[in-house]
Amino acid sequence: MKNYFITGTDTGVGKTHVTALLLAELRRRGIRAAAMKPIACGRDGRHDAEQYGALMNHEQPLDVMNPVYLRHPLAPIVAAKLECRRIDLRQIHSAFRLLSSVYRPVLVEGAGGLLVPIKRDYFVGDLARDLKLPVIIVARLGLGTINHTLLTVRQAQAMGLQVAGIVLNDTTGHRGLAERTNIKVIPELTGVPLLGVVPHGGGRIAVAQIARRLLRKGAGR
Repeated sequence: MKNYFITGTDTGVGKTHVTALLLAELRRRGIRAAAMKPIACGRDGRHDAEQYGALMNHEQPLDVMNPVYLRHPLAPIVAAKLECRRIDLRQIHSAFRLLSSVYRPVLVEGAGGLLVPIKRDYFVGDLARDLKLPVIIVARLGLGTINHTLLTVRQAQAMGLQVAGIVLNDTTGHRGLAERTNIKVIPELTGVPLLGVVPHGGGRIAVAQIARRLLRKGAGR
């Protein structure tokens, strides 16, 4: 089965929420899945990796789940500069190789969106490309998401990334006209399959459907 890189149209769209739900569902099915957060900026980011570790019964050390931890909740390039740190991409690749040798799939959660800078002239999308991972895009369900999702899909394609699909995350629980129409319009405009819609607060049936679609996509590998 394929490993996946999970990115978002923005920060706060629910990448961690969706990743954790998928990880829990895959593990519930008896699949030896894992998740990692290569770069965490701020305590909340580190907590995300801790959450994945708990879902994996703490089978791996935290520094494998999150090889680069920066204290400031900023873009990695900015946080590293403030802390006089150098981001070592080799640590990330080493942790990913370790996890992917033991688990499949490995869900790799990016920091923010594809153009969040890690180093000068090196972005989150470059990391996804270097890890050779297809991308799952998490987007908000509500108004404004068409623009953000189209921009993210086009940027992914420009960077040579394969977009496996889009997950719309209901961050508010409000289902107005925009939310109802976005479900149909976004896959039509992007040409990318909609893997599913995660209801506000989660939803096991919806997550199970997304997991099944990913398992079918990756069945040949």
